[in-house]
Amino acid sequence: MTAPPPVRAVSRPAPGSALVLLDLPADHPAFAGHFPGRPVLPGVLQTHWALALGDELLGTGCRAAGDFQVKFRRVIGPGAGLELHLHHDADRRSLTFEYRQDGETAAQGRVRLDGAAP
Repeated sequence: MTAPPPVRAVSRPAPGSALVLLDLPADHPAFAGHFPGRPVLPGVLQTHWALALGDELLGTGCRAAGDFQVKFRRVIGPGAGLELHLHHDADRRSLTFEYRQDGETAAQGRVRLDGAAP
């Protein structure tokens, strides 16, 4: 799976949370072939990146259990600067995420985690 784009900055607004600023260059491999003439960041990568960065930054230490609730509200194209908001809820064994671009929600979701400590 394609690696996340370069991380510009990370902050920790609250315990179990992270705000990640991402740079999504036009030549990022995520856009290869998706779609010719109008590149779009695939939704599966958005979810994968949220899980990967959640594990790296928040220590979720687990994988998705298959229960996904994701809404894609705006197309994310090349050259976009993105905010990724992450929150790990260990009690509910979930990771919530929200991608924001230009102050608007582009995608948001919640993933139930397998192996998260209660």
